Amino acid sequence: MTPLTPDAALDVLGELHARLDSNFRSLQESRRALDTDAPVFALEHGLSATDLDALRSAVRHAVAQGFDHRYWRQNWLPFIVYAAESGYDYIGGEYWLSFEQSTPGWAQYGSRDRIRMWFRKFNTEYGGAVPKGAFAKNFPIIAWPITHAVLPVYLQRYLAQLLYEFRMGLTTSLLQNPEELGEHLAARTWGYTERFRIFCENTSLLGQVAAALLSGEGEESPYLLTRRCSAWSMDSSKSVRRSSG
Repeated sequence: MTPLTPDAALDVLGELHARLDSNFRSLQESRRALDTDAPVFALEHGLSATDLDALRSAVRHAVAQGFDHRYWRQNWLPFIVYAAESGYDYIGGEYWLSFEQSTPGWAQYGSRDRIRMWFRKFNTEYGGAVPKGAFAKNFPIIAWPITHAVLPVYLQRYLAQLLYEFRMGLTTSLLQNPEELGEHLAARTWGYTERFRIFCENTSLLGQVAAALLSGEGEESPYLLTRRCSAWSMDSSKSVRRSSG
């Protein structure tokens, strides 16, 4: 991709911030209409692959230029989307190391506290998800992008297995109550890896993801924009639904 000029990066960030603002406010309104307290996630940005490439390029340019321009701070939504996308690819190792490797200039100009501040602002302005559980307590900064990644790639196969094993316990009423669904699923994770069990401690998030993946074929879940989920989740949820009859 051709490197952006400063003016072009400013334009891209400004345009994307406005589009993301509209998208997240719409999601916030739809979640407010639900009976349960369902948050909004930064990964639900709704951007195309082309737009996401433009976002990554603009964010990396901003960081390399010093990450302290007033305009960067005004158009902050692309930065938390970038951080959440990095969390989606997280494999349980060192988040900031891989973040630094993919973001030139971060070691010199980056600010972890600013990223956390923007995620907190996202919670205030758009009803964004708040990290919970032991992971959030022990890792209070990276818990934000990891939570907003919804379900990092390295945990996906464990959730698919858990849903399959619990397929006979799924009921219509349980699928309509993500909090209760999450509690039922979390109680059955004793034989799984420690990292997956830690993820499942956030029963609200666990139930919301599971309910979204198990929504009717071709339907969009009110709890989560499943268009962003990868193909494994669609295939596994179909298998669970077929098995549970």
